[in-house]
Amino acid sequence: MDRARNAISILFGAEARSYTRFSLTRRTDGDGSRVEMKLAENENDEEMGDAMADGMETRIEKPQNSYKPLCYLMAAVLLILIGFLVGYLAFRGQTPREGPPISYLTGEEDQADNDEDEITTEIETEFQPLYFSNLKKMLQDNLGSSSMLSKIREVSEISNRVTGSSGDLTITQAIRQELLKTLDPHNVWFDTHYVTLQVNGKSPNRITIVGNSSNEEVNLGNKNSEIYCPYSAVNNFMGKLVYANYGTEDDFKRLTNSKVMVNGSVVIVRAGKINFAEKVLNAEKMKAGGVLIYPDPEDYDLNEELAMFGHVHFGLGDPRTPGFPSFNHTQFPPTKSSGLPGILAHSISAAAANYLFSKIGAAGALLWGKAVSEVADDKQVRMEINNVEAVREMHNVFGVIKGFEEPDHYVVIGAQRDSYGPGVAKSGVGTALLLELARVFSKMVKDGFRPRRSIIFASWSGGDFGTIGATEWLEGYMSVLHLKVCAYFGLDGAVLGAKNFKMYGSSMLHNLIRESISEVKSPSSPDQTIYEKAEATVGNWLEAIFQQMPMDTSVYAFLAIGGIPAVGLSFTEDENYPLNTADDTLNTLNSFAGNKLEIVCRAMAEVIGIAVIKIINHHQLPLDFHKYAEELLTYTNQIQDYASELQARGLTTQWLFSARGDLIRAANRLQSEIDSSDMNNILLCRTYNNRIMRVEYNFLSPYVSIESCPYRHLLYGKGHHTLNGIVGQLKLLRMNPDLVDFNMTRNYLAFATWTIQGAANALNGDVWTSSNSF
Repeated sequence: MDRARNAISILFGAEARSYTRFSLTRRTDGDGSRVEMKLAENENDEEMGDAMADGMETRIEKPQNSYKPLCYLMAAVLLILIGFLVGYLAFRGQTPREGPPISYLTGEEDQADNDEDEITTEIETEFQPLYFSNLKKMLQDNLGSSSMLSKIREVSEISNRVTGSSGDLTITQAIRQELLKTLDPHNVWFDTHYVTLQVNGKSPNRITIVGNSSNEEVNLGNKNSEIYCPYSAVNNFMGKLVYANYGTEDDFKRLTNSKVMVNGSVVIVRAGKINFAEKVLNAEKMKAGGVLIYPDPEDYDLNEELAMFGHVHFGLGDPRTPGFPSFNHTQFPPTKSSGLPGILAHSISAAAANYLFSKIGAAGALLWGKAVSEVADDKQVRMEINNVEAVREMHNVFGVIKGFEEPDHYVVIGAQRDSYGPGVAKSGVGTALLLELARVFSKMVKDGFRPRRSIIFASWSGGDFGTIGATEWLEGYMSVLHLKVCAYFGLDGAVLGAKNFKMYGSSMLHNLIRESISEVKSPSSPDQTIYEKAEATVGNWLEAIFQQMPMDTSVYAFLAIGGIPAVGLSFTEDENYPLNTADDTLNTLNSFAGNKLEIVCRAMAEVIGIAVIKIINHHQLPLDFHKYAEELLTYTNQIQDYASELQARGLTTQWLFSARGDLIRAANRLQSEIDSSDMNNILLCRTYNNRIMRVEYNFLSPYVSIESCPYRHLLYGKGHHTLNGIVGQLKLLRMNPDLVDFNMTRNYLAFATWTIQGAANALNGDVWTSSNSF
């Protein structure tokens, strides 16, 4: 001990007595070892030798007039701190299991030296990454404490939730308050739109049977006095009654082939298969003057006195601001959506429809085996529609959990909250799921989850009038959303039963959903996962669960208008659920779900939660960018079937196949680059992900007007520019060339070819890696 003291005295001088104490504690895997360096002012310090002998601390005295040793000491301390910082940065990308990644505790008093002023800095580094299995368990544990039924009941008990009504404002405020309790208050906001709705006028709508000598008004029933079809043309029209089954294009072709004249008639059709707007559009193409829509008892187990609510605008969003947002009408000139019908439309009950069938019959009904009275040639149906337009203020509510590495890339989860009627399945379930997922993910973050990317929770209004809220938000931020939104999950109609699991939307998300349903037990068959149950049904999981995408959903808006990968999921039964009717109640839905609505809702929340975790936490976005190359083969082969017609007009399908081949090669090349790269490299990973997440957007045709043709997606859109539209024109060309403007078809084929080639070029990355063999 004395030898050590002497050595230090010789090195630093006998008069050294001013020093400060600095303590560093390193704790790793239970190792509580401490290295302490102290400089303190104490002329009569006799403890240094003892402390050094114990190997626990080193007290170093320096001459008052010498600064070099102090510099050495500070350099050593600096190196130690740099070492800790390097260690921190090395682990920064991982998600710790509990608590903050590094805790700093200051002001800790050393019990061995109470008489000395000191500052002890303790640096603790304990990292345990959260893997998918950990996150899945956190999700399941948090969902286990949820009460979906109570949330659904709270939402559904708010009466008059029509867009822009007092009830809509009440639930808007309730959702905002719920998000404020769950999320950081700075991360909750809303936007306001002023939208044009069509509402009931002062005079009621009427349906009348007109004869040579008398008129008889059809009793629509007190329960249906407020039911109408928003965006119908407003006028009077009278014509003979024609039955057109579901009102599909094939149904009208069957009438034409059977010499049943639709021109100038009032068409009566069944609800189902396609939405109200498509039925009215098809009837208008056949020169009908009006359309009556009713729920047939063969399709719906519904009180026959009830009618269904549904708008007839063949489009999404505010029909008075097509292609641009309705933030403020005063900023834009008056305009009109091309999807607004020019004929009348009204919704009636099955009882009213049967009354018409029994009184005057309906031409064409026997083609579908519909039992009606003999057609009364001396009687017609008169429609009187008195709806009026009104501007209403509506709000979308948002909340966000920000990512820790890529906060500017996010998943959006959205649900409609408005409803024309009880709307338990239409909007109550989706809103409850939205709020519960926000609560669960917020709790997971508090418990240590560090998502790489952000999650936005969106509550939309205006859903019953054509997905207005979601569409207007898309139109308002169209220039940036396709650069930032990785995927969209729509919660509308998420639970309509318990037996069957259904999916619609972008094929880029099919594999992600397959992986997710492989992790969740089926609520109707608990001994199987949802995937296993679907696979056992028909031997092919995708065939079992995939269904045609309904147009009137926020999923369609994000996909066909926004070019964003989007998907909608639903549990259903074999029979149709009475959506958009007064029977959409909690008792009805619980009965459809086999009295286990809580279990079914939790299963849906788990499926969506797992899919979201995979997107926001994986280095590489789990979007299948190979899928479209496969899907294009179906369309290119169909177009190839008309090669002779094209060749006779100087065209070839070579370039279309070449573009598809370039897309395949670009996808394979990107996959090879990813497989041979270090995906822990944040910048490199982000570069690849940017190319992947823009594949969907690159399938929006840049050659059509967003105002006249907003659904620009080449595979999922509507119009002659789509691959399906081109095939339809070629079919018509073969049947009757005089019915086709081939110059337009030629243009659309060229535009589609170059849209595919452009998607391939974008997937390739840099321009010097692309090749143009044209």
